[in-house]
Amino acid sequence: MNYQLIYLPIIAAVVTQVIKLIIDAAKGQFSWKDLNSYGGMPSSHSATVTALAAAVGYYEGWDSAAFAISLILALIVIRDAVGFRFVLGKHAKQLNQIIHTLEAGKSYQFPHLKERLGHTPLQSLVGIAIGVMVVVVYVLIG
Repeated sequence: MNYQLIYLPIIAAVVTQVIKLIIDAAKGQFSWKDLNSYGGMPSSHSATVTALAAAVGYYEGWDSAAFAISLILALIVIRDAVGFRFVLGKHAKQLNQIIHTLEAGKSYQFPHLKERLGHTPLQSLVGIAIGVMVVVVYVLIG
């Protein structure tokens, strides 16, 4: 079994989450709970599935069924992160603004919604680049 197909995507995910923490710290918004957060720069979803597809392509063959499956999976996950979940985050932000305009005592009935759910195309593109780089660096070093 090619264990690289398991640990390279995990390495890509960890690298992007650490980069996300560093960026948040530079903005003065550091929090350990963000180590496993959604949204933000860069996209760990995009990095993870791209690293998986790149590793499968390299180790199993670019013309293999496994690569085709991992590529389609990557496209679905990336589209979901940039499209659907990004829109959900925008909706959460608007709902939170509405909740904060309610008279005192009524807003407590509604929880504060997470607003950082999805990714911009740039955040996803950077995640894709990181996913590819993790695999390329591993192949060149290994």
